[in-house]
Parts: sequence; structure tokens; C-alpha cells
Amino acid sequence: MNLTKQAAVFLEGRIAAPGWRHFMYFVNMSLRRDVRRRRPKSEDADLRDKFCSNPFELFEMHEDGSVFMCCPRWLPWTAGNLHGQDADAIWNSPRAQEVRRSILDGDFKYCNRDLCPLIASDSLPSRAQARKNPFLRDIIDNRKTVLDPLPRRINLSNDRSCNLSCPSCRTRVLNFATGYAYELRKKLQDRLVKAFFSKPTKAVFAVNVTGSGDPFASRVLREFLHQLDSKDFPNLHVYLQTNGTLFNEKAWRRLSKIRNNISTVSVSFDAAREETYKITRRGGNWQHLLNNMRFLSQLRANGSLRHLRIDYVVQGANFREMPEFVAIGKELSVDVVAFSKAVNWGTWTAGEYRDLSVWDATHPDHAEFQRIIAQPVFDDAKVSLGNLTQDRRQALRAHTPVEAAESHLTVSS
Repeated sequence: MNLTKQAAVFLEGRIAAPGWRHFMYFVNMSLRRDVRRRRPKSEDADLRDKFCSNPFELFEMHEDGSVFMCCPRWLPWTAGNLHGQDADAIWNSPRAQEVRRSILDGDFKYCNRDLCPLIASDSLPSRAQARKNPFLRDIIDNRKTVLDPLPRRINLSNDRSCNLSCPSCRTRVLNFATGYAYELRKKLQDRLVKAFFSKPTKAVFAVNVTGSGDPFASRVLREFLHQLDSKDFPNLHVYLQTNGTLFNEKAWRRLSKIRNNISTVSVSFDAAREETYKITRRGGNWQHLLNNMRFLSQLRANGSLRHLRIDYVVQGANFREMPEFVAIGKELSVDVVAFSKAVNWGTWTAGEYRDLSVWDATHPDHAEFQRIIAQPVFDDAKVSLGNLTQDRRQALRAHTPVEAAESHLTVSS
């Protein structure tokens, strides 16, 4: 099937408004060109013995109603659209089954191998490892592409409302709390709730809130969280993905009905110094963030939180502070300090993105970036380098950790 026909299939069931159709066509084609450009076949790893559970577990809803089975940058392929299809029909749609087939066959043909952190860091489990999980063993052994109606993981990325306007994500503050914009998002949310949350269940599943904005800045998502009750879903795991500036003690109290369900809190920093934070997390308050993080750290220490993670999107403005960020993570006693490359979601021009891509060998600061990422601080068990793992391996071939640390101290002084 050529790209034009693929795009036509991609758009079936989408919003009828021509503007949305043209916009999503552009997004889909852009992502596909990016995958082809960034994946020379001669460099493809053999993944036939590997397995990824995402397409078999994940239902990710976006603002326009499109549903993905992974991060759309890692797997740029939709399963369907909630504006024209029911959630259960999307979950086992022909498009969803095709992606699952690609994983079972081992070709991973729809995945962006450069951007997926599991592929880039060679962290995908083997099929033998995956088969230790009874759920996955049944899928692998029976080549199942049609699954039970309740996804094991639901990711809500259907509202971009946020109190910040980080350059890596958007050009201005977005808040859809009233009028048609709110009603449209609420309609999508209600369709998902009807499909997956209308009846109490003891099933084990998870919901992530949110991959598109901030759960405490979004009216739609706040309402969803406040309506959930652990009595109805005792085995539901709630993952909160936030910038942390609004996650204070008051916000925690309002989550009283689902505190026992909250499994992980991930907080985005993208800086280790206040002056850098003003650049990378535009509109945020560094001191508010640190105060809230100390509160969350206390919750983790007393067992009220099961897992606390902090995130750092690496770019030209902040790469020199990466070691300091690890130190912040240790001070706060978090479980994971996670790094990833900045991705261009359309907020930067091609030239601006090149200027911040310090991991690119042609970047003028690439040598300094290599010296930093080769430092021994990144050997810490708390550190996750994700799609920067290969970059560190390359850096370690050029610099020993001790040399890198000494060099960085010399440059800093």
C-alpha cells in the first residue's frame, strides 16, 4: 500500500472538518518521512527475538480523538478515532491488529527505531523474557491480535491544558476550561469513561494522566481524577505525569478517594538551576516546584507514594546541568532520574532544533556534551538515560568516566 492509500486509511473515521483532516494528514506524513529518514536499513537491529508489549496493552487517546498504542513519536500509527468509532472497536481494529502482527512477526516496521528509548537503548525484552508473564505468553504462543475489551494501560493525552508554555511543547499557555473547547474534550473523555470506567471492576489496569498537558491544570482531567473511587476500582494503578508546580498539599488532599491507587508520580524539571528553568519551563516558578517536590519526597518517604520519578528533556540550554540534576534526584530521594532527547513537536523551526541538538555529531557543543554524559555520575542505579543510552556508549569510547569528570571540572572552573 503506498503512502497516499495509507494516509486515506489513517484518516477514516476522523473529524469531518477539513481543517482537522488536512492537519492530521500532514502530521502522519511528516512522522512517516521522519521514520524513513532516521532509519537506514543497513543499521537496523535484528528484533525478531525481541518483544514490545505496548500495542497489546496501551490505549492512548489524543485531543483530536485519535488513538495510539504507544507514544506517537515512537510508533506513528493510529488504531482509530473516538469521534467516529467506539473505544472497544478501536482497541481491536484492523489497524491495531496490524501493529500487533508486526511485533509478533518481529519486523517492528511501524516503529521509529531512533526515537523509541527501548529500541535505541537495546532494552527491549527478549521473547523468552516476555513469556515469563502469563498474559504475554498467551499472546506470543497463540499469536493473539484480538484482545480482551479492557486495555491494561490507558494514557490520557486528550487535553493540552497546562499552566506552563515550555518551548519543547508549545508556544503559548493553553487552557481549555470553558465553552466549546472544553465541551469537545469533555465529550471525548466521557466516551472513554463510558467504555472503560462505567462499571466497577477488580481487574488490574492502569491509567496515566497526562501525556499532553498537566493533570492539575486541566479541568477535564481534574474532574476525571476527582470522580474516580478506589472502592470501584481497587486494582487500578494511577500514574500522574505533571510539571509539579500545582501538585501541592491541597491538590493531594483532593485526591483522597484514589490515594491508594496512585502508583507513580513523574515530575518534569528540564533544569537544575533556576535561571535555566525560566527558559526550559516557561511560566514556572522554581521555588514552588522545589517546595512541592519536598512535599512529594516526604510522601514517598512515608510510603504514601510508591514511586517518584523526575524527568529531564535534554537540549542545548540545559545539557551542562545534567550531573546536577542527578544530585537533585538523590537529595529528594526519588526512585528514578530520567533523561531523554528533546523532540521537535513542531514548536521549533528545523534550524532551531538543529541548534539545540547537542547529541548530533555536527553540533559545535557535541564534544562537551560527550564529556558530560561520559561522567561516572550517570552510572548511578537511579539514572535512566533512555534514548541517550547509545550516545553515552559512544562518549565512553572517546572518554573514560574519570577523564570526563576532570575535563568538566576544568571547563566549569
